[in-house]
Amino acid sequence: MKSITTCSFKVLVFIFLFAGCRNLNVEQPDLYFIKKGEISDLISSGTNWTTSKGSLNGTGVNNYLVAGQSLAEGDFRVHVRLTLDSLNFSAASLMIGGNHFGFDAKSENGKSTLFVEGPLFGKAAPIPGSEGKIRSGVPFDADVALKGSELTFMINGEKLLTKGLTGSMNGILALRPWRNNMKVIEFGASGNLVPVSKLTWLFESGASGYNTFRIPAIITTTKGSLLAIAEGRKNSSSDTGDIDLVMLRSEDGGKTWSNLSVIWDDGLNVCGNPAPVVDKTTGNIFLLSTWNLGSDHESDIIKQTSKDTRRIFLLSSTDDGLTWSAPKEITASVKKPDWTWYATGPCHGIQTENGPVKGRLIIPCDHIEAGTNKYFSHIIYSDDHGKTWKLGGTTPQDQVNECTVAELADGRLMLNMRNYDRTQKSRKVSVSENGGLLWGNIYSDLTLIEPICQGSLLTHTFADKGAGKMLFLNPADENSRVNMTIRLSADEGKSWAKSLVLHPGPSAYSDMTVLPNGNIGCLYEAGYVSPYQGIVYEEIAVSELEK
Repeated sequence: MKSITTCSFKVLVFIFLFAGCRNLNVEQPDLYFIKKGEISDLISSGTNWTTSKGSLNGTGVNNYLVAGQSLAEGDFRVHVRLTLDSLNFSAASLMIGGNHFGFDAKSENGKSTLFVEGPLFGKAAPIPGSEGKIRSGVPFDADVALKGSELTFMINGEKLLTKGLTGSMNGILALRPWRNNMKVIEFGASGNLVPVSKLTWLFESGASGYNTFRIPAIITTTKGSLLAIAEGRKNSSSDTGDIDLVMLRSEDGGKTWSNLSVIWDDGLNVCGNPAPVVDKTTGNIFLLSTWNLGSDHESDIIKQTSKDTRRIFLLSSTDDGLTWSAPKEITASVKKPDWTWYATGPCHGIQTENGPVKGRLIIPCDHIEAGTNKYFSHIIYSDDHGKTWKLGGTTPQDQVNECTVAELADGRLMLNMRNYDRTQKSRKVSVSENGGLLWGNIYSDLTLIEPICQGSLLTHTFADKGAGKMLFLNPADENSRVNMTIRLSADEGKSWAKSLVLHPGPSAYSDMTVLPNGNIGCLYEAGYVSPYQGIVYEEIAVSELEK
């Protein structure tokens, strides 16, 4: 009896000390997003989250709990209490501004360990001495706190990582199960919190039977309809595999949209890189696209070890985008035999309105020459209203690829290109004096910073005298795909005096079109924790940019 009493006393002391340790070391947050499994302030709970027995339960790879408030500058504390059903090296984590504070990575001896990853930490790295700090099926407390310049990561009140910061840390707060079953009991934060703007996706990844939607393109038809086109990636977010071309259509300026329709599905193969253009004379719409076997990867095509290569196809619509022709291959007309990789757009093409080649249809493209790893930009064009297509000029210098084209008031063409020269983290530009048959030397536009990503250029209006208005849209950051920003130039790209941030968070590819009312329809990839959570449509008034 004495032995049992002593044992019980020791157990009680342990429970008291554990509870006391938690109360002493883990401050309660000022604001809860989840408490006792009940949602109080979440922007998005992803899919397949259910409430049971005091926790919000979720699983899956692309499934996130996103807090309704994000961190601004200053000290903060983020607190979660949760359970992981298993420790299987799942990479489940708490995310703060793109950084992962992870619960389940693989250590050198094959055991589960905590980890960190992201802009502050680099590639995923296990935290030394963190093995066994959490157990499967047992609730634990995780806290990340910033005080001054010191960042701390704690589990059950125990400091496991301390890091000095030279800059700030802010952004979206989220939890991800990532191949695990996560049961969230509490999720809250203290600090300088600001509401997160809710994104409304036109194409939402995970919907309509597609894992991911990517690579947006948008045009306005001669009848005023909007056609929003994208890649529907069936089974993953990968650039290869089963990829279809899909479309949404609006007849009221983007206020409402049709159901999703599939323009081109070639089984398990890639139908991608949409580049649509409208012939304003006939009203016909042409969609240029590239194809490859779903089993062939870009690197294999470049090395010429693939089973097939990249091929170029043309689809057309004569009824305002309601129906489309069967794909017609035009590879022999627009691709040289010694080119390996090839991409159309991705973004809208143009029809020239001025100069000696008025009425020419132009699609921006890029390619790689065999035996090299050098990207070049080029154009293809049609002078007979889309009946035949020819190869235009190539940039005289390399290290550029995905590009977008616009016409200047005097009939010259401007090519704005994705830049691979990391010594200059800005867009590259080239100008053609003869309708795209020859391109001038490439130069940098230092205002248009980029993180190596596609962008979109659009002529808004031609001036009667002097220069017209031009717009540019991209993730305006030198290092990361964030901060989707639209810019206005009143001097055809010589300067960009006005700008507006559409989404400060993760964002990537984009396209624009001039709407019937003169405003700008912007279609861009965006998300809370990843740029590829969906594709957003947003209407912007030019007058808003001119303020």
